[in-house]
Amino acid sequence: MVFCGGIPQSTAVFLRESKKYGLDIPVLGSWATCAEEVIRTAGDAAKRFYAVNHMSSWYDDGPGVAKMREITLKYEPGTEKPYRGKIYTHGWVFGLITVEGLKRAGRVLDREAFINAIEGIKDFGTGGLCGPINYSPTSHKGGNTWKIFKSDPATGKFIPLTEWRKSD
Repeated sequence: MVFCGGIPQSTAVFLRESKKYGLDIPVLGSWATCAEEVIRTAGDAAKRFYAVNHMSSWYDDGPGVAKMREITLKYEPGTEKPYRGKIYTHGWVFGLITVEGLKRAGRVLDREAFINAIEGIKDFGTGGLCGPINYSPTSHKGGNTWKIFKSDPATGKFIPLTEWRKSD
């Protein structure tokens, strides 16, 4: 197995060149390489490509993912494909956390109230967009969960192989 950290473009080139030279081995990519553009660009050369990511894909199952698609397509109909990347999902999660923090901070909103509200978020669910979100006064990490995905060149999708797993 080869680990490929980097960006989508260089990952797709690596996969295509590996196939061209007959290197038929599994390749594991970092979170940044878990992008559908890798599959689109590499094509069949991505058949043994796996990657880890902390966000669900646009087309995954789950109530949060379905809501994201519903609202997006309400305001931008006909934009189902190409699939929106996990960075888009990341933006939705950021929005959900921000709204939750504003709700918790209350009507007298200032910097301290907002920080205290965010730092009080525990096991915040996103409906499957990502794993549970947790903050505290000593940890602003937010999430520490991930899934392993396998590329499917026939559909252009990343298929989750695991449920959310927690990092230690």
